[in-house]
Amino acid sequence: MKRGIKIGLLASSLVLVMGILVFWYSVRVPNKNEADRLSNIPKTAVWKGGIDEGFWLDVIGVNAKKKTYRIRIYNDYKGELVMDADFVKQDNCDAEYPLNKSVLEFVSYFEFDKIVLANGCNLRMIKPAYGGSFEEIDK
Repeated sequence: MKRGIKIGLLASSLVLVMGILVFWYSVRVPNKNEADRLSNIPKTAVWKGGIDEGFWLDVIGVNAKKKTYRIRIYNDYKGELVMDADFVKQDNCDAEYPLNKSVLEFVSYFEFDKIVLANGCNLRMIKPAYGGSFEEIDK
């Protein structure tokens, strides 16, 4: 009888451990800060987004005189260009931002014709856009 109890306890323990492992692997979320960089995403692009969706943003030029940024935006799932346009800080925003690529440190997310910054300010798109699949929004 003692041997049967030991085998039963061992089997129960194995089932419990296997159940815990299966549960842990099924619910754990990978610790990733950005989407996978596809081969067509420039090395200088920065990932901005959440768990469900995001975009890669790349500042390719700055016009210090006009205080504009030329930004290319790529989707996260195919790496396609969705927007290539100039952006300018909204008029009612008092915050100052660097006129260089480091402005991307302040970006929260991209929303069709504007880039939302961390403190509630926006960079609005200057129409017309140069290209991308979202270009039609400016017509």
